[in-house]
Amino acid sequence: MKNYIFKSILIIFISIFSIAGPFYSYINTNNYSDFEFINLEAGTSNHKGIANLKNEINYLDRFFLKIFFTLYKSPYQSGEYVVKNKSLIEIQNDFISGNILINELTIIPGMNIYEINNLIDNTSLINDCINLKCLDNSFSFYEGTIFPDTYFYKKGMLVSKLLQESSTNLENFIKNLYKNKPKNNPLSSIEDVLILASIIEKEAGTEDEKDLIASVFLKRLEIGMRLQADPTIIYGLLPNFDGDIKTSDIKNKDNIFNTYVINKLPPTPIAVVNKKSIEAAVLNIPGEYLYFVANNKGDHYFSKSYDEHLEAVKLYQIK
Repeated sequence: MKNYIFKSILIIFISIFSIAGPFYSYINTNNYSDFEFINLEAGTSNHKGIANLKNEINYLDRFFLKIFFTLYKSPYQSGEYVVKNKSLIEIQNDFISGNILINELTIIPGMNIYEINNLIDNTSLINDCINLKCLDNSFSFYEGTIFPDTYFYKKGMLVSKLLQESSTNLENFIKNLYKNKPKNNPLSSIEDVLILASIIEKEAGTEDEKDLIASVFLKRLEIGMRLQADPTIIYGLLPNFDGDIKTSDIKNKDNIFNTYVINKLPPTPIAVVNKKSIEAAVLNIPGEYLYFVANNKGDHYFSKSYDEHLEAVKLYQIK
């Protein structure tokens, strides 16, 4: 009788160990999933979450999975996960710990509202902020009222949750900086600051020349000269701009952003701006230069007179 019990116990142990080795090898094997990502909806069961990783499994896999589901019953956290090249146990641990994929949304300086809409629409964010109209701030416009930055999010987040804080930070930054505006800087409001900063952002070839470009536009505003900035024409033609500014576009009085025909700043910013562009608009004063032209070196040549400017245009622009 004792021998029988002993043999039975021995057989059980041998059976367990004969299964345990392959089982632990199975759950620790990489490349379990055929997918790169998987999204677990709220309330997803252990069985459904793991079973979705492969469409077809063989009898042995199915046998090991039954053991796996029996041993590992911790609840899963919903979200999007990276499962490519991970073992079954690594995936399981991610599901339990909530090691959810963190995505990035990068808004770069100079982007306009149309580009931002398109960028958001190509993410897994929920766009509840079309044309940035979800933003709560004191500006009379929405364009340009967020900081360019890299924002981190999980799949299914509302984009408004990312952008509202940015908009608040932008407004506070301008208000605090505006206190240091020189008396002979002709800008009369923080809205004017943001509008001019957006033109500086689009015109500047480098960060270093933003102060000089600001001084040109501030000088033009001081003497009542039109800003004559090509990016404002382009913005007024969006979203259907074909890439070519025509003579008719320069003379177009129906384009309310066209600073070749209006005698003031355009009604809204034309892009998002970085802090340097805002600082350039606020902290500078009208300078000695009235004109600038791209010099084919990545920045601009600045001129004090129109005749000098014409010579620079011949040198750098006319072939």
